[in-house]
Amino acid sequence: SSVPSPWYKLTRDTWIKMAGLQQFVEALYKALAKVGVKRPQCDFDEERGCLVLNIGSGSAGATRVVPLFALLPRYASCDGDESREAFLEAVAEVFGKGMTDVPSKMADCGERLLPQLWPASKIMALELSLPGGGKVPHCGLHGETLKMPSRQGDEDGLGVVMVFESTPKLPDGTTLPIETPVLLTHLNRWDVDFKVAMGAAVANLRARTKAGLEAAKRWEYHPSGCAQSAWGDRFDAARAALLPALVSKRKRPEGAPTEQGGQVVTFATTSCVFATTSKNALGLCFMGDTVHVKIPEDKSLAPLSRTAYRLMKLKEPNPPDHPLTQTAGEGFIWRWFQYSPGGPPLRASGEFSIPIDAGEVEAILGAAEQGKAVPVFKHSDSDANEPKRESFAMKKDAANALFKAGEYLKAIDAYEDALNMKPPPSAAEAAVAYANAAQAMINLATAEKDHEKRLGCAAEALRRANRAVELDPSYVKAHLRCANACDILGEADAAAAFRQRVAAMQKMDTPMSASSSSSTSASAMGFAH
Repeated sequence: SSVPSPWYKLTRDTWIKMAGLQQFVEALYKALAKVGVKRPQCDFDEERGCLVLNIGSGSAGATRVVPLFALLPRYASCDGDESREAFLEAVAEVFGKGMTDVPSKMADCGERLLPQLWPASKIMALELSLPGGGKVPHCGLHGETLKMPSRQGDEDGLGVVMVFESTPKLPDGTTLPIETPVLLTHLNRWDVDFKVAMGAAVANLRARTKAGLEAAKRWEYHPSGCAQSAWGDRFDAARAALLPALVSKRKRPEGAPTEQGGQVVTFATTSCVFATTSKNALGLCFMGDTVHVKIPEDKSLAPLSRTAYRLMKLKEPNPPDHPLTQTAGEGFIWRWFQYSPGGPPLRASGEFSIPIDAGEVEAILGAAEQGKAVPVFKHSDSDANEPKRESFAMKKDAANALFKAGEYLKAIDAYEDALNMKPPPSAAEAAVAYANAAQAMINLATAEKDHEKRLGCAAEALRRANRAVELDPSYVKAHLRCANACDILGEADAAAAFRQRVAAMQKMDTPMSASSSSSTSASAMGFAH
């Protein structure tokens, strides 16, 4: 039951990418060993393109993240073996010896302690990978407790964390901006609480913003009237979310018409924010086309959120005592609410929707060009989203049927069809499809007699299972399938690490995704669902 050649055509680009990355990682392992970092201390995350180093333990321990995708092009451009060796030694020095580590005293962070926006799933994933049940101090956009995604269909909200920014120099004279997350162990070492540290981080961001671009240059405008943040320094989203006056007071070009409606914003990436108003149909159309269609198609970008938020000024005579509480005048504070046209809390008339696929974009543009009424689409679970979810479920069920019939290659193609739907499925839904495709690859690997093809199937299974873990960190089956793929690849340490994460999740009684409710023994046997 050998793997037919079409499978290689299907994943050729993946293999090219994987080969270059794997070669770089293997070379980096050797360089790290020279500075005392052994391979078992390294956790290679191919999907995110990073290498997590767990150095030491307890209060003296440190977790460092090496951004492989950012380093790989520079490594590939080195001229000759000697140049590549020097580059690897520099990277090993920077990360192996802790040049990007968070300082032992908060005062030593200076202006480089900053707030950053992370999806809740990213916070959860990092906490699961930290040794000893480590925690990432965080909160919601207003200082509230952030709700973590715990089951299929849960929304992935935005959280605020703190990072220490460093810019180590590389052999070619350039610098590499690194953001090291501040962990609970750092706060304990500093002997400060979360609110004090976050207050210092927000103050640093405000000072950097004030010293940077002048007000008239902070936003660039599309002809539709939609604005895009112009800082481009990885903290655009944090600025707009935590210093909302930057949105409410954004300066428009001279002669531009006055905008109607309330402020609507999407935090597309950490370096890219879009802002327009609720009654600007074309501005919202441009925002939706970019965030829901173009950015997902550009694999070089790291999306932050596709959720649109409405900025509102609320009356609050006694504002909460928190550094993320931003006043909007005497007795008022700023608050972010998820946006829907005519939705709560404002329920204003005459507002337009944000398109979530190419069809809706074309419908809005077509109506505007013909002078017709612009359609307003509903995207709540009770209406427009239901057909999409049913369609995904149907495609996934069809793939499952192929899987159960032993048609693994056809099942993998069918899972790909489900994943490529427009608009895309939710993160938890996609995690199920990726994990099922990973199990199909594992089954192919188990039956494969050719050693190289067997390893190839296992490597592809690991890539897909890792993607499922990234999308839904609470999905037990995805972790187990990563472990099973690592077994085939001969990566015993990595397999053990994945199983330890599952044990930790079960020990902590972490709520699992709805997809995880079936027994772990079933997932080990390769059942799709």
